[in-house]
Amino acid sequence: MSFRHINELPLGDKVFRIELASDDDTTVTLTLTGWHEDSPETLLASGALTLPLAETPSLRIALNRALRALALVADVAEPIPDRDVLRELFPGHGAPWVPQHEEDLAQRFHAGETIARIAARFGRTPDSVRTKLRELGHDPRRPEYCPPDGCLSWSRYASPALVGAAGQTPQD
Repeated sequence: MSFRHINELPLGDKVFRIELASDDDTTVTLTLTGWHEDSPETLLASGALTLPLAETPSLRIALNRALRALALVADVAEPIPDRDVLRELFPGHGAPWVPQHEEDLAQRFHAGETIARIAARFGRTPDSVRTKLRELGHDPRRPEYCPPDGCLSWSRYASPALVGAAGQTPQD
């Protein structure tokens, strides 16, 4: 069985062409080219990769991870993918935050790490990191701001009624 699939993606003034082709049932060739619309003869990107057809799922995961890492390094925004791809790209997606991670999140945020790098560290989306920062009383746009009751204060985890007011002893 042979097949050929071509996908051209115009992005601004650039065009990227991804071609998947196979002449038999055993190998597939992935070819990538990219150029500016006004000068298609000058390539921005070009390359070809031939691999066993059975290895394409692994290649897909490897390329997704590599492109995600590239997006973090280049600080490039990417569209929000569907839920299955989110779980593949962001292993922590949907998992509950634990106090130890919240503390590490606040420290990294105050140390000046970008939201994108923090998200990559925890395997979460940048939006989930911003949301957690807001829940902890931080403004994701202002790392210098710290909540009045301090970072990760106990009051966010339990109400004073549950733990008792300071200086009070339980009555018998």
